[in-house]
Amino acid sequence: MKIGAGKLGAWPGFVSMPADDLRLSTDRAERRVSESRADAVEARILPLLRQQAGDLAERWAARSRSTLLLDQKDDGDALQLADSQGVVEALIADFASADNASEDLIGHGLRFGSTAFAHGVSIHHVLKALDLLMAMTLFAIESTLGQLEDAPATTAADGIRLSRRLQRRGALLALAATRGYMHAYVETLRDRFRHLRHDLRTPLGTIKSVLALMDDDSVPLEARGDPSFRAMATRNAKSLEDLIGVHLGDVVTLLPTAAGQDVSVRAIACAVRRELRAEAERRGVTVSVEQGGPHGRLDAVGLELLLCELLGAILQECEPGERLHIAFDRSLGHVIVMLSREPARPAVHDLPSLERLSTLAAQVGATITPGERIVVSIPLRPGEVSSTVERARSVPRDADELREGQQRHDVRSARESHHGQSGAH
Repeated sequence: MKIGAGKLGAWPGFVSMPADDLRLSTDRAERRVSESRADAVEARILPLLRQQAGDLAERWAARSRSTLLLDQKDDGDALQLADSQGVVEALIADFASADNASEDLIGHGLRFGSTAFAHGVSIHHVLKALDLLMAMTLFAIESTLGQLEDAPATTAADGIRLSRRLQRRGALLALAATRGYMHAYVETLRDRFRHLRHDLRTPLGTIKSVLALMDDDSVPLEARGDPSFRAMATRNAKSLEDLIGVHLGDVVTLLPTAAGQDVSVRAIACAVRRELRAEAERRGVTVSVEQGGPHGRLDAVGLELLLCELLGAILQECEPGERLHIAFDRSLGHVIVMLSREPARPAVHDLPSLERLSTLAAQVGATITPGERIVVSIPLRPGEVSSTVERARSVPRDADELREGQQRHDVRSARESHHGQSGAH
């Protein structure tokens, strides 16, 4: 006998389940099964991954020096100060720990951010270095999983779930690093203005004393009219004007590293080449970067974004076998980056692409001159410029200590800097 769904619902003791509720219940059951499989895979992978922590940390430290735009010779200890192996070990701890809240992971993130600030690294490149660590860790997981002969049966969803667990810890690490970086910046800024207040009060106090003396009726009129009082007030007023102009200019409103990050332009070009290496290989194009190049204070993040878009646009028009060359020059107050194709031809033909690149260049304060080679000119910020890549940089060498949530910084007084910036950056 054939019984319809409506008849079943009318039978005593029969409770029908709405289709949406049934689907939700099925989805939950499937997720529980998938979570169990992910737990099994994690239990197999993590011990093997921890055995590789030292090697992974060493490779990340080496590659991150260029990602952070640090000189190999002078700032090679930056990641060592932040304990790269400790960061890696904290990242690959139990992925499924309660709420992914790891005090060890947060502590390493705070130290990494504050150390990066002390070495003059921009916050953008701090996050980029942590993204690199995530990519390297995911690749290590992928490689380890492929080497397991008796690995539990998994699906693509299981792999995504496992990587999502790692991504949550990576997000926590990035959040802590950003907090450490910004705390170091705020402390440095507070110290700078503390010194500035002291410097401003000295001439202001002198001027007030002179005015009070000149208005004091108990002082003889001849003494109150002494020209030395007027000269003293004039000198101190000029001192106030100089202090305000130097230490309260527009550049002080920027993050120290954005205002003048001292970098190698070649390091930026090489970072862009690495970013687009896969695209260049897919198109059969070779990208070469000239040795040497200028070294100075500029908007490193803006130049990197511009070169990334520019090189990507050139690659779109290249034929297999072509060669792209990046060269450098400098003019008065500017750094010059030149991109050309071999065989020689206009680097970019597409007019909409050129318009888009020119708009981006204007946004980062640079200019683009199209032609057989594209010439990018970006202004240097106040500071000395050197034509050699390797150059000593005055940065503190001791990592900041975290004590009860506070950080201490080796900072010079505001008067020791020519641009109103302390020695921590």
